[in-house]
Amino acid sequence: MSVSDRPSPLHAMVYREHAPSEALKGVVDRYWFFRCSGPDVETSVQQCIPLGVSELIVNLRGTTRAFVNGQWERMPDTRVVGMQREPLKWVASGNCLMMGVRLLPEAAIEVFGAPLKVVDPMFMGTRDLFGPGLHQALEPVVEAQDEAGAIALMEDFLMQRLARGTRSSVRLSSAMQQMRGHGLGFDHRTLGDKLFVCDRQAQRLFKEHLGLSPVAYHRIVRFRKAYEQATERTIERWSDLAFDLGYSDQAHFNRDFKTFAGVTPGSLQEGKAPFYLLRRRFSESLQGLFFL
Repeated sequence: MSVSDRPSPLHAMVYREHAPSEALKGVVDRYWFFRCSGPDVETSVQQCIPLGVSELIVNLRGTTRAFVNGQWERMPDTRVVGMQREPLKWVASGNCLMMGVRLLPEAAIEVFGAPLKVVDPMFMGTRDLFGPGLHQALEPVVEAQDEAGAIALMEDFLMQRLARGTRSSVRLSSAMQQMRGHGLGFDHRTLGDKLFVCDRQAQRLFKEHLGLSPVAYHRIVRFRKAYEQATERTIERWSDLAFDLGYSDQAHFNRDFKTFAGVTPGSLQEGKAPFYLLRRRFSESLQGLFFL
């Protein structure tokens, strides 16, 4: 089956994000829903990109395929994503509805009960990683009638998983929170001082739990800040944004952006990118958002 990179005027696509409840703000980054409707053919090619989170994704309706290792393959209807390092191209069936949960990495370790280094950075089925138990626990989410109901059921599921008692490394959690929430500069000495360990121990800690080095995680966190600014406002001077984010020069910024987004920052602002990269709507309200 051929797959087109061109925008598909035949499909209506909606992407929406929601914040977690107060109880799960340190666990969930965002909930998201993607819906497309149209003829019984696949959509144009979409892309999901590294955002420094792990994900749990449920196909509530329809099917999806991804381009992996040079070929298109169907994705499991319930799947998890580890620490993504590059864009993933995918397509959805003509009528598709997906729900995703972006989990902060340190929380994902607790929810999954396993280090993220064992979770494929692109995707893997929940059955493959956890057996049938977790897959069955998510079945009520598939039966939800609206976004509010799906989120409520997902939050119940997450709370039950967290109650199992698996805990991520306190040192790792502290280091990642520092990287996400404070200055964008990075150096090994500062990280070691924060963790009270030497550089080699810090490297081992990240790789054992995330499957990424501290430098690699920092690159993704910094890219996400650039991506969010590029999609939320018009950037007059990319060199200024590159400087603000701590890049050595604009060429370095452009290379990192293209590596993680699959498109240049200018292409994104000009609308020359897949729908999934362009359309971002954050909703505080869940009223009236029913599945059709």
